[in-house]
Amino acid sequence: SSGINAEYGENVRNRAKKELEDSKVFSIQSFAKDLLPVSDVLEKALESVGEEDRQGNATLANLHEGVSLTYSQLHQVFKRHNLVKIEPMGEVFDPIYHEAMFQIPDPSKTPGTVCNVVQSGYILQSRSIRPAKVGVVKET
Repeated sequence: SSGINAEYGENVRNRAKKELEDSKVFSIQSFAKDLLPVSDVLEKALESVGEEDRQGNATLANLHEGVSLTYSQLHQVFKRHNLVKIEPMGEVFDPIYHEAMFQIPDPSKTPGTVCNVVQSGYILQSRSIRPAKVGVVKET
């Protein structure tokens, strides 16, 4: 009887521990999702200013560097909390991690693979919180 009680107690403790871990992930999931558009805006800002534009304009170069540092800092925080950016280019399409926006016929690429990334996706603690919006190679 004491063996059964000990096993039951262990099961209860394990279940409570798992529920606590799940609730921690869920509690930051909403906050993490709310920060993703901030990352997107910073990324677009960095992409919009080319090297040539920065070389001839010190103010623009300094602004670009500040945005770059902010973006890097934000992604360090993401990493610390196991929020990982999905880099799906060339991967086989997976509906859990990717959202197909369009298909492109391309005989030089494998059908069903990601050939264009419209918006990055993110995984939090191995759970997809925003699928990557992608273009997929169409069967020809």
